[in-house]
Amino acid sequence: MSTLNDVVITKLSGGLGRRNPEQDMVSGLLFDGVATTKLAVNKIERLVSLEDAEALGITADYDVKGQSAYYQIQQFFRMNPSGDLYIMATTGSTYESVAGKAIDMQEQANGNIRQMAVIFSSPTTFAETKATVTKAQTQAALGYKDYMPFEVILEGKGFDADTATNLAELNAENVSVVVAMDVEKAFEQKLFEFNTSELYTLASNEQLVPVENFPDLYNIKDANGFKKEDGDILQFVARDSYKNTAAVGLALGAVSRAKVSENIAWIEKFNLTGEGFAKAGFIGGQKIKTLGTLSELNEKRYVFTKTHTGLPGVYFNDSHTCTTGTSDFAYVENNRTINKATRLLRTALLPKLASPVLVDIDGKLPQSVSKNFEGLCRSALEGMVANQEVSDFDVYVDPKQNILATSELRVKAEITPIGTARKIMVDLGFKNPFGIDKA
Repeated sequence: MSTLNDVVITKLSGGLGRRNPEQDMVSGLLFDGVATTKLAVNKIERLVSLEDAEALGITADYDVKGQSAYYQIQQFFRMNPSGDLYIMATTGSTYESVAGKAIDMQEQANGNIRQMAVIFSSPTTFAETKATVTKAQTQAALGYKDYMPFEVILEGKGFDADTATNLAELNAENVSVVVAMDVEKAFEQKLFEFNTSELYTLASNEQLVPVENFPDLYNIKDANGFKKEDGDILQFVARDSYKNTAAVGLALGAVSRAKVSENIAWIEKFNLTGEGFAKAGFIGGQKIKTLGTLSELNEKRYVFTKTHTGLPGVYFNDSHTCTTGTSDFAYVENNRTINKATRLLRTALLPKLASPVLVDIDGKLPQSVSKNFEGLCRSALEGMVANQEVSDFDVYVDPKQNILATSELRVKAEITPIGTARKIMVDLGFKNPFGIDKA
């Protein structure tokens, strides 16, 4: 570079905010909610930032009467600022009926959603949550059948750590139940006018004054005195905002940020601490009691948060799905890996659908034909190996298959997944440098 005085201009990249074309992060949030001036019910919207949600009228004030859509969206983008998020407000009188709209949302998104969280604003029992798990699994199975597979993350509504049942019994391999919630956020309160139940935002020059003998009621006072309407002093009530919700937006953001092969409990990558989530707890503001409780809940395949001795931060325990731990699809990363391979293989083979297939004099597939189809599949999966999403794969097309009789060409594909170090075992002891015979 010249040493002469000059104005040096360096060309930068990234200012246009263009998105990474990778589709693994595309997620969905399905919720029972009311329309706004810019958000219609049962119509999807695609968000690339929290500001997009606010532009649709989903702000902090939208989260009333048990609603948590804004909080979940905020947590999603906090965990994955590069994420893509489809949202859909729908109607439904039960948690199960809301989850029943999952496939409708996926179809509106042209099958692009890879993982979806479902939330419900009303209080409900854990029995209803279990029914919702079954409904969600039915929806996910429909998605796989229609070549648009996705995972479902549910709030564990009605959860009680002392009476928690085993989720493995539900046999829902594509559904996870999150019971994690920040214990302080759970009890965050908002102010409502007592008679109209309308949300009220306290101005900087106003203060709350408790109503004597009524601990849950307040008046509002400023420099001019108490706030009145038609000569009567108004009364206000403070209500918990997020006591009935779990941090599924946090989990959804972590899943979308992870490679399909990565576990969201990976300590090095997924510290959950931040605005809106600072202290591990359970839905309902329940505090974590003992390590024994956590161990039992982990065995029962719940997704929750915990701390680790000697390390700051809050972390997920694991990525359980609601099926047995011996299943090939016991963890979210197993499912996301197979789902991605499914999509890639179908995309590679679809152009060959209804194409002519040559056979030899014995009716078998010539080597050139079988190797051609194997090559298409290999090309589709090689990127997953390069990206460390699978360890290896194998593809085989049997040349002896009778395609003339069946009009079916069968391909066998197997992938070797990436392992997960759920436990790290260390043998540790003392050593005497002099040796045992030198004592």
